[in-house]
Amino acid sequence: MLAIDHIVITAHDPKNAAEIFGEKHGITVVKGGEHEQWGTHNYLSYFANNCYIEWIGLFDKQLASQSNNPLIKQVVKALEENEEKPIQYALRTEDMAQFEANFRKNAIPYHGPVAAGRTRPDGTALSWKMLFPEPAAKLPFLIEWESTNIPADKTLVNEQELTQLETPSPYQTDVEKALHLPIFNHQYQAKNGKILFHSEKEIQFTLK
Repeated sequence: MLAIDHIVITAHDPKNAAEIFGEKHGITVVKGGEHEQWGTHNYLSYFANNCYIEWIGLFDKQLASQSNNPLIKQVVKALEENEEKPIQYALRTEDMAQFEANFRKNAIPYHGPVAAGRTRPDGTALSWKMLFPEPAAKLPFLIEWESTNIPADKTLVNEQELTQLETPSPYQTDVEKALHLPIFNHQYQAKNGKILFHSEKEIQFTLK
């Protein structure tokens, strides 16, 4: 069973966007850091059910534009079109190799695994890898953490939970085919929340 890992929100100014959201919803937001290999940076908000929101922007557009990472391509495209909104989400796995083997077996195109990392503001290193089933614009990506992505300072983890993620219903068939998820009544029960495939055009989420 997969878990909801995080929701990606594009922002020209991630700090400002995160702080506005935090004030509106009464949640703590923190600086993430820079992805030096991609030219992106982020702010984050962690929740009690082990998932988070990421506000991501560009500090080096030229570098970001040269990246072949499907997520960074989505971020660049969205910001070029002045779209500041949730554009993608990641599902957490503890066995990425199994999914990669399944993609190969079923001739499902994919990109990765992509190794990644950044340095936290406190100087500690964070590392993970990502796997992108195609088409990346319609499908969530998979993430497997190689180091703990939970703040050492527990006061930075909000008491609220991100209980529900809603994603466009036309993508349900693609998700079922690529990830072999048991989706019933347009709903997937992840480890830490629900994913609903509804009729709206944009990703939405619920905090409680």
